[in-house]
Amino acid sequence: MCSVFAASACRKFNTVYRGLVDTQKPPEMISGNMTSVMCVYSALFMRFAWMVQPRNYLLMVSHASNETVQLYQLSRWAKSQG
Repeated sequence: MCSVFAASACRKFNTVYRGLVDTQKPPEMISGNMTSVMCVYSALFMRFAWMVQPRNYLLMVSHASNETVQLYQLSRWAKSQG
């Protein structure tokens, strides 16, 4: 059971990596709607990872990292909108 949770959390870091790669793209290519959804998604799953017993710290860290990247992308998008 633990290996399934670890594998799932490790795969979530792929989303973080892809978000970091997207920081090199122009902000006009960012979807404000999708980035907002990703922020809400990561926030909800951070709470889940914290509340589940035993706590899933790897999942928590992967979603916290994704939340950080997505909030940065959202700020870039908002600045480009004027």
